[in-house]
Amino acid sequence: MSPKVFVIVINWNRERDTVACLDSMLLLDYQNCHVLLSDNGSRPESLEVLRRWKADRLAAGQSSGIASLEILENGRNLGFTGANTVGIKYALEHGADYVLFLNNDTLVTPGFLTKMVAAAEADSTVGIVGCKIFHTDPDQQGRRTIWSLGGYSFVRGMPLNIGAGCYDKSEWTGVREQPLINGCCMLIRRGVIETVGVQDDELFFGMDDVDYSLRASRYGWKNIAVLDAVIYHASAQSVVPRSGLQVYYLFRNVLQLRTRNFPWYRNLAFFSFFSIRYVAAGSFYRWVTGRGRVNRGVYFAIVDFLRGRTGECPHLQTLAGKR
Repeated sequence: MSPKVFVIVINWNRERDTVACLDSMLLLDYQNCHVLLSDNGSRPESLEVLRRWKADRLAAGQSSGIASLEILENGRNLGFTGANTVGIKYALEHGADYVLFLNNDTLVTPGFLTKMVAAAEADSTVGIVGCKIFHTDPDQQGRRTIWSLGGYSFVRGMPLNIGAGCYDKSEWTGVREQPLINGCCMLIRRGVIETVGVQDDELFFGMDDVDYSLRASRYGWKNIAVLDAVIYHASAQSVVPRSGLQVYYLFRNVLQLRTRNFPWYRNLAFFSFFSIRYVAAGSFYRWVTGRGRVNRGVYFAIVDFLRGRTGECPHLQTLAGKR
């Protein structure tokens, strides 16, 4: 029997994305895959779509890709971290060997999970595994670009997706050791959770995958990306892209990430660069391009960071919208 994998997919009123993701998983060639839909208090009609999909598509004999599916109704928005924590606890209680975080706005290929698990099983020191992620939408020439090669690298202190916006290259194959794994698709060995714990729920959304990767590394686990395992990602859908809310979580959490994981002397240059590039210059650029309202997210992020405020953003109404 293959190792038992629980795939946690979070839904929050985006049932169309979730159903498309589940449809792609029906074709998986992995034989011990169990799906947990962790719902963050969606409206009743969104939940009904998921229940109907389960009843219609997972009837006996209709799927070899999904061995079982459970809908975990959280009743309210617990964020990315909280919804994953609910799924993790259920998975461990039901005999999980691995837990996979998978964004609901992804489409998977049939063999991606088999390749990721095989790489982890080949080395008992591997704790977290990522994969190659393409944009779902092709360019004008019909070619797809890389969304991430499974993880991040620090660029002047800011974690940025490796390979983002590039076309695929022949050398981007095989298994690579990669300290920071992207949470869009993150396979976690049970032993990591038992030694490291769950994600930091104070982050709520954003930078939680970077923080968790760093924590796993400190416990001696090796993180890798399997570049022959491929999925497709439609970009951030849980918050409005480039909105004040997205900027709020990104800025507040990256400041928390730096202070929690790096000594003060390594943060001096980062905070100086961050203040000039992302706060001052970035705010001016957003203002002259007609997106000045987004700067409210910058202001609230810095103020809440200095106040030690964590968890869900308390300024949701103020930060709604792109402009």
